[in-house]
Amino acid sequence: MSTIVPGAPALIDLQTPDEDASVQFYSALFGWKLDEQNPSGYRYARAEGGSVIAGVRAAYGDAAPAWMLYLATNDIAATARRAAVDGGSVLHGPVAVPGQGSVMIITDPTGAATGIWQPEPSFEFASLAPGSLAWAELLTADGKSADNFYTSLLGVSVTQIGDGEHYDYTIWNPAKQQAPIGGRLHTELPSGVPAHWRIYLAVDPAIGTDRTVEAATALGAAVIAEPNEIPAGRIAVLADPIGAQFALLTPAPRDRRSARV
Repeated sequence: MSTIVPGAPALIDLQTPDEDASVQFYSALFGWKLDEQNPSGYRYARAEGGSVIAGVRAAYGDAAPAWMLYLATNDIAATARRAAVDGGSVLHGPVAVPGQGSVMIITDPTGAATGIWQPEPSFEFASLAPGSLAWAELLTADGKSADNFYTSLLGVSVTQIGDGEHYDYTIWNPAKQQAPIGGRLHTELPSGVPAHWRIYLAVDPAIGTDRTVEAATALGAAVIAEPNEIPAGRIAVLADPIGAQFALLTPAPRDRRSARV
């Protein structure tokens, strides 16, 4: 069995209508090294040592470019059944990926698309290193429904760190792991924008968020939210040259962090 804890992030990937341009951008920004395309057209960016940083795949049809988060399960068939019972729906799968694991895409009751991944024992997912996943955040207008759904589906525990009204932000922890794996922000979204995951990519502290934003814009990215300081570190939100939004996070020193994101 994989060492990835059920409910924890197990993979992130980018769907894009222009794989070559996307690979060029993230490779230039973070130094990604990518596998050759496998027969399905999927590619992995890998850290030194071989663990997976992210996947890159062609967008289906006219789907908009976007990042997706995959949460781990140790029984994908049971998770598919539970998702339907709890008000979600299965969009794709489950399907086996030879030598890697099994995957499906669901929508939760708030409308967010989420990947579910049952990795093979040999599958390793890199996080927190520069260019890899630093944090994942679900933006939804129905925070309580999201909390209840993922608690039932994957056994995450939920901790409210705001006042639950003016600032409604919960931290999710896998049942068998103390370190938080992501957050949920209750927020009103623009008309036509569904609930979705915001993926934060880690920044090398020696470079910092501001310089990384400068490098990204020189490569064709657009700034959605300027760099700003939060207790967890210094963040910014960008859209890559193809239009997929992502965030940057330079983690704060441990003695500056608090529970509030």
